[in-house]
Amino acid sequence: MIFPPHNKDCAIFEEKINDKFYALHRPSSVEVGGNYIWMAESADGVHWGNHHCLIKTRPGLWDSARVGAGASPIRTEQGWLEIYHGANEKNQYCLGAFLMDIDEPAKVLKRTTKPIMAPTEAYELSGFFGYVVFTNGHIVNGDELTIYYGAADEFVCGAKFSISEILSALS
Repeated sequence: MIFPPHNKDCAIFEEKINDKFYALHRPSSVEVGGNYIWMAESADGVHWGNHHCLIKTRPGLWDSARVGAGASPIRTEQGWLEIYHGANEKNQYCLGAFLMDIDEPAKVLKRTTKPIMAPTEAYELSGFFGYVVFTNGHIVNGDELTIYYGAADEFVCGAKFSISEILSALS
């Protein structure tokens, strides 16, 4: 166990940066972590520290109630791209993206203001927990990004995206 209990959404970077491992995570306790995305670092991949808040919720937007990491960040020429989930006060989950500096991942460069994916299909809107798209995995093939996501907490689906189009949507 690399993080203490009551923690979720762990996404470990796929390579070391400046001889350190990095991970995104979310302390589950609102009092401790605020339903925000946090970052931690490790010299050995076992002992983690320097935890700090990286991405917060944004009042009035699609990710106003909670945010959490998805799969491992994707290395691009512009920086580390993270596809994350966000929810509003009605517990409607969408996917968005943010970009971190390639050498200093604790530095967020850009973030989408609109979701890159929102629940629209019947199987995303109705199920065990409706109005939900929630990712935990992906495959990168050049510019094509296949995101595997949960729909309504009942189905597992796949959707294809262009990495360059996601990067263009960042502001």
